[in-house]
Amino acid sequence: MTATATPLAAAPAGARPRAGLRGLPWLVLRQHRVTAWCAASALAALVVGLVWLRFGMDDFIDSRAIRDACITSTECPTAQATVDYFRRTAGDLLHYLGYPLMLLPPIAGMFVAGPVVARELESGTYKLAWTQSVSPLRWFAVKLSVPAVAVLAGGSLLSVAYTWAWQAVPEVLLPGQAWYHSFDTLGAAPVAHALLGIAVGALAGLLVKRAVPAMGAALVGYLVLAGELLDNLRAHLVGPVTQLSAAQPGLIRDRTWMLERGIVTRTGEHIAEPNCGVDVSPEGCLARHDGAGWYLEFHPYSHFWPLQWAEAGVSVVLAAVVTGGAVWLLRRMYR
Repeated sequence: MTATATPLAAAPAGARPRAGLRGLPWLVLRQHRVTAWCAASALAALVVGLVWLRFGMDDFIDSRAIRDACITSTECPTAQATVDYFRRTAGDLLHYLGYPLMLLPPIAGMFVAGPVVARELESGTYKLAWTQSVSPLRWFAVKLSVPAVAVLAGGSLLSVAYTWAWQAVPEVLLPGQAWYHSFDTLGAAPVAHALLGIAVGALAGLLVKRAVPAMGAALVGYLVLAGELLDNLRAHLVGPVTQLSAAQPGLIRDRTWMLERGIVTRTGEHIAEPNCGVDVSPEGCLARHDGAGWYLEFHPYSHFWPLQWAEAGVSVVLAAVVTGGAVWLLRRMYR
């Protein structure tokens, strides 16, 4: 018995595509409408929660006069009980609300790898689209572009809301959530990472062709690129500030990402954190290494946005390279 393929433009009664969205993009959205509705609901809840938290934190900090008190002292000696309560409640909640942005890139990659690409290759349903004037390349482009647009829109909105809420709190009130600790949840980085996750997921789906293993491969691939490459590259995307001093500099400064401290020898060589032994004074350490002074490398808070955009650019370039590899593989496999 020969089955007659139903044109993509056709749809069951009561399920016709809306004006402005037809064909394969509409079909992809319809296939994953439950996931789309769940994601949209979660996004709305998170944004509303972040707006509520931002105003609540502002009110708490100002009504109890702990904003200025904590800016002037890293230890917050005044109103310590109030500061501790703020950290346990609003501070912890802000921290937990950042997890969705950290998880967005690997989840997006796993979703594209499994349900979007590999499942169709595994079940053979892609053949229906390819027999109705839809080329493999167009099929793949739509499968990739629909989640990419959704991530750009939803991820950007969530990142803006979280960054706005995070900026309400003086950094000294949340010492574990400094900008360099929360880098993956702020600004442009999480959105660019999500695009990289989608590209890795698409390549994994084409390579593995089975939904569950493809999801695992996408997770591993993303963690290698983001967890190893980007994390190790981050501090070097923008040149750090190098400060020279005669006395040994401290390693604790507000809103500053400390990278390296060490001795500058008389020949100009930098020795990072020299081993001078126990109970040796900084002066004795200098003498032992023929040092002329100390150096400190760091990123001030003013480097936050340059580092953000630099890492976002690297992530987008990596996503483009991975996507190019996926297109090459698709043409080679199904030409």
